[in-house]
Amino acid sequence: MSQSRRPFYAEAYAQALPQVEGIRRRIPSFSSPMLHVQRVGQLDADLLDEELTDLLAEPVKAALQNVSSTASTKHMSEIYLLLRLLLYKFSIMDRGASYGAMLQNLRYRNEWAHTSSLQSTARDAPLRPFQLTLYPILRILLPYAYNKTKAYMSDNRFSDAPGDSPEFLIWSLAEESLKMYNIATLINFAIFLWNGKYRTIVDRILGMRLVYANRSLNRSVSFEFLNRQLVWNAFTEFLLFLLPLIRPQQLLKRLARLPKNPAVLAALYGMLPEGISKRIHLHEDKDGRVRLGHAQAKNRLGPYYNLPEECCALCFQRLERAAGVDVDVRRQPEAIPAPAPSVSIPSVNPMHPSKGLVARRRGREKHADGGQTESSAAAQRAAARAAKVAELRAERRKQAPSQSTLEKPPSLLAASPNGIRYLDALATTPYQTLPCVEKGHECVYCYYCIAEQLLSENMADELADNGGWECLRCGEYVWGARRRDTDAEISMESVKKEL
Repeated sequence: MSQSRRPFYAEAYAQALPQVEGIRRRIPSFSSPMLHVQRVGQLDADLLDEELTDLLAEPVKAALQNVSSTASTKHMSEIYLLLRLLLYKFSIMDRGASYGAMLQNLRYRNEWAHTSSLQSTARDAPLRPFQLTLYPILRILLPYAYNKTKAYMSDNRFSDAPGDSPEFLIWSLAEESLKMYNIATLINFAIFLWNGKYRTIVDRILGMRLVYANRSLNRSVSFEFLNRQLVWNAFTEFLLFLLPLIRPQQLLKRLARLPKNPAVLAALYGMLPEGISKRIHLHEDKDGRVRLGHAQAKNRLGPYYNLPEECCALCFQRLERAAGVDVDVRRQPEAIPAPAPSVSIPSVNPMHPSKGLVARRRGREKHADGGQTESSAAAQRAAARAAKVAELRAERRKQAPSQSTLEKPPSLLAASPNGIRYLDALATTPYQTLPCVEKGHECVYCYYCIAEQLLSENMADELADNGGWECLRCGEYVWGARRRDTDAEISMESVKKEL
């Protein structure tokens, strides 16, 4: 009866029980799965800590500037030492993680307490007191002491000391130690990239490893901002490559030529800004109808029609743009004051009549003889000269043809109302524009200026739309140029007459 009540697996269980007990005893010795912590998060935590230190150092340096202008420069290393110690106290010592590590959901743990079977345990061992004490010494105080010692050796020229002196020996040891430290840092970084355990040499020496503070959070790195930056960077580079090929100004002109309906032109004229309407030559005529293209040049002069004939209008326009002034040809030109006819040069000879004892004696004689006659004679001569100049100017005005001031070009030796000399815009290698010269206009430009204008990229559209480029003098549409028969020259007689 008892044998019938035994379960069917009793014999198998009795045979496997010793083996199951052995497996249970060996469970603590089994290796747990590796704990993987993202390397980019650990490196970003270090960068965030450095950025936080720099942000806190800026107001400290600004405050020290009010005390002394050189205090922040002299005590820069001490400022960073104090800030790093304060940040260590309120972050790693109190919370077990730096501020950058907290932002990355990381914290330090004692890796020595987590053997191979306890790597992925739910609870992390906290840092021991000796680890919290040695960390600021090795990571903060030791680099500060090394930098100060290196600066002291550089100021005292330890490197220039004799080869058998203690100074040179200390300098060589410091250099060799720096090289060894750099090699060790490189090796540690390579190992860190392989297993992702210890970020720095100090962390490896002290057994301090960064692990996740909350393992249930999402540990994926967000590349949304990086992707957005890459997209916009590629888009702007594509636009910079495409815009020189498209030439938006010509594209607007071609788009504006498509509609032939006056209602569409009127709607475009009302919607587009005034600057864009001028660029695509969309204007309103005298009858109130909106038209596309240049306005008619009949009975209309250019903005520089009143320049002297020897001046280049393009050069003058360039000078005005450089000076930041506007064109106003309806104002009276201002004449440049003429230089004095002669300048007396002082003599160094003490026996000269105007120097020394001779001059003093003559002065006393003049004063004794009532020498006011010479000054009065000079005043009379100046008045007679001024009256003669006024008469000559009046006769010249009578002999000149009766033309308005705006139609008569000013003198080449004068200046514009904006203070720009006409001589500065004198045409070199003068060329006459076509068809201006065929219609009796004396429109002269420099060869370089008119060639650059006629060979520009927009000239093809100007020829197709209006038959040429609008002249700055007569308003005709220029399609070519030819060499002037007689070059513009300024004779010395004309200069003397003006003076």
